[in-house]
Amino acid sequence: MEKNSEEQEQLEMFWKFQRSELENVNDFKNMLLLPRTRIKKIMKKDEDVRMVAAESLVLLVQACELFIQDLTLRSSLNTQENHQRILKKDDLTDVIVQTDYFDFLLDVVHATDPFTPSSVPFYAAGGSNGQDGNNLDH
Repeated sequence: MEKNSEEQEQLEMFWKFQRSELENVNDFKNMLLLPRTRIKKIMKKDEDVRMVAAESLVLLVQACELFIQDLTLRSSLNTQENHQRILKKDDLTDVIVQTDYFDFLLDVVHATDPFTPSSVPFYAAGGSNGQDGNNLDH
């Protein structure tokens, strides 16, 4: 139980820091990390979306960044709890399964992934000779 309270404390500190940062920002547009054009393209894939207001795009990009940071922090804490040093797909999966408000990702997690590590070509994993390889620890 102690680990759980430590994790909860770290999450609370993260969100307090994020809130204080956001309260002190004057220009959201210059602090975004994700490319707005990419997010806008994704939004426009929906046939019902014709135009995207600049303000709503900035807010959505900021929300995506916070979502990614939260999921990454939770996955990192899961990695540490399991006494590992490398964050893996299983850590993300564990967090998604264990956290209620990530339920919308369950279908994605349980979908068959055609790019499992055993099927990634050697060259895609950093090799240069174009041969397929199952060992990604090069």
